[in-house]
Amino acid sequence: MRRAALEQQPYIARAEDAESARDLWFVTVTVGGGALAQDEVRDALERLSVERAFVVSIRYDRNHAQVRYWDECGDAAEATRQALSLWGGDEVFTELPGWRVSGLEVVDLITAQQQWDHDTHPRVYALGEIVPFDD
Repeated sequence: MRRAALEQQPYIARAEDAESARDLWFVTVTVGGGALAQDEVRDALERLSVERAFVVSIRYDRNHAQVRYWDECGDAAEATRQALSLWGGDEVFTELPGWRVSGLEVVDLITAQQQWDHDTHPRVYALGEIVPFDD
């Protein structure tokens, strides 16, 4: 029931103007590795979300997770470098033993909105959501 209510009002960041939209990037980092118990993964991702308070949402299963957030950078290359440095550190591996970055997507605000409008990417329904992939 909660999901149905949230689906009516997805969270979408809006830029004040076109100029600021060019500096706002939606980043999706996929991490993965050996399978862990579902509860263990969720607990680790909740701890990670607290440590990385800027996380918008996380989707997960037993052997991988997608962490999504907004980043304000001058260009996509800078957002990519920052994403890899944030998620490539030992603290992530401590939370999710042996998991490594396996994918990275960086898109600007306008592209992110278009992806959501055309249902090609999952929407964010509540800031800080941590949900299994099958939800």
